[in-house]
Amino acid sequence: MTAVGAPRLDLTSDHVPVRGARAGELRAYGRMVRMVGRGVPQPPAGLGTPTLLVPGFLSGDVSLTLLSRELRRRGHRTFRSDIGANVGCTEPMVRRLLDRLEVVAAAEGGPVTLVGHSRGGMVVALAARRRPDLVAGVVALSAPVTGSLSVAPHVRRQLELLFRLNRRGLTRVLGADCVTGDCALRVAAELTSPFPAAVPFTSVYSRDDAIIDWRTCLDPAAELVEVRSGHVGMATDPAVVRIVARQLAAIATTG
Repeated sequence: MTAVGAPRLDLTSDHVPVRGARAGELRAYGRMVRMVGRGVPQPPAGLGTPTLLVPGFLSGDVSLTLLSRELRRRGHRTFRSDIGANVGCTEPMVRRLLDRLEVVAAAEGGPVTLVGHSRGGMVVALAARRRPDLVAGVVALSAPVTGSLSVAPHVRRQLELLFRLNRRGLTRVLGADCVTGDCALRVAAELTSPFPAAVPFTSVYSRDDAIIDWRTCLDPAAELVEVRSGHVGMATDPAVVRIVARQLAAIATTG
């Protein structure tokens, strides 16, 4: 059933980044070379807070390698999402994350913090609404969590390519209905429904975002934290890592 009154996700109006934002995104890609290197062992159970890291669109868990290492160095146990490249329809992505969340929460003996980058932030915001009993807190990084979406032209072209692949039979990739149709309306309605009051929620955003409109990150239910990072850089920027670590420490203290 289509949600009445929910905002439609509209890709007809492109997000126009501020001057210099695209160059900043390119520099962030350069920082990704730091992901190559020695891993950091999982801290002992009982320290910090167990944290599931959820990657963005077209990324995969490897994109959060650096963030995972830095959080482990600070004593937080981190876990991969195992949702793959995050190119499927939103509903299956959320279900897969919930399955993984149940496994990690059972193994860790309690609720888990969800950290999602970009589309991963939208997925974790939905997961928290469905299973707040398993979620200790949510941190969204440059994530369209308000039920609306505006992306840069090159991202729209990537989406349109996936739509064509879906129509040609690759049903495991994103279809147009999931972004502009009834499926999108249902997701938008859920994202604008009340967020669980008992679950701490932080949304980190940047006006220098060259991928999505930063205004789509401004969920009124969240603690809003502005940074000078770009969209891609959210996963590697030292300042953002410190913010995430600070929020995890606060969740561990209050939990």
